Amino acid sequence: MKNLPILTSVTLASLATVASLSAGTEIRREPEPSHRAEISHEAEASYSASMGAHSNVSTVRNANVSEQSTHLQYVFGYALPGKPILRVGFSYDRYDFGFAGPGLIPGALQSLNVIAGLDLKLGDVLIRIEAQPGFYGDNRGFNSSDFNVPIILGASYLVSKDVQWIAGLYFNPNSSTPFMGGIGVRWKMSDRWVLNFVPPNPRIEFKATDDLTLYAGGQVISSTFRVNKNMGTGPGGRNYGNALVDFTEIRTGAGASWKMCPKSTLDVELGYMAYRDFDYHKVGENFQSKSGAFYGQMGLKMSF
Repeated sequence: MKNLPILTSVTLASLATVASLSAGTEIRREPEPSHRAEISHEAEASYSASMGAHSNVSTVRNANVSEQSTHLQYVFGYALPGKPILRVGFSYDRYDFGFAGPGLIPGALQSLNVIAGLDLKLGDVLIRIEAQPGFYGDNRGFNSSDFNVPIILGASYLVSKDVQWIAGLYFNPNSSTPFMGGIGVRWKMSDRWVLNFVPPNPRIEFKATDDLTLYAGGQVISSTFRVNKNMGTGPGGRNYGNALVDFTEIRTGAGASWKMCPKSTLDVELGYMAYRDFDYHKVGENFQSKSGAFYGQMGLKMSF
């Protein structure tokens, strides 16, 4: 089980940003006549906390590891008629881990990156090209060795008004698997039911009212970070200082999305964190959870 979650989850980053092209959107077959530039703003914030999960924290000891995570993102969009849509913004993510005693897993992992990309339309195909240059480090702050430039290429194809396919390719030079790809589908089965099988959040949705959607599904979190130079030395003289670590977490849960107003949505979710892994792939060691833990999550999305 060591490699499968890593290989699967690395693929998902290529679909995560592409999914926003299709969610609740139908591709226009004929462009609307306009000569004015359109400006858009997208902002989102979320917080998540999970209880302690029994885990390896070093090669010789286990501990209960709890987690808190924070996500902040803002994207500015600028579109001219008949031209690609320019997308520029930033994203910040932080994961804090709590456990008693010493260990070789980081106390925190965090990233601060720019979002720079283009949305293109070719017939019924929407294409997104996006780079995420930034710093991917730990709780000791950022330095030049933390710099990385993941790149995403994705496409969304409208088969019919009810079925949309999404494909993505992800490049992360610091990951144990630099190139990965994947496919997802969004199928509106009826007026109330939608199968939104688009990683990293595949789920089934039920539209209870015009403003309330209930859902159940999964979530995969994955990224690569560099820990600080004082991380430590393990058995056999393995040096974890400045090492790269692939962080992966797999969750399953259910929740509700409430459209508070036409431009704002509040999400509340409860579920079970089933798997967590810290893979120091160049050191040759990884530390996994031995049990799961319950979690809660809340998020706010706005567009204007």
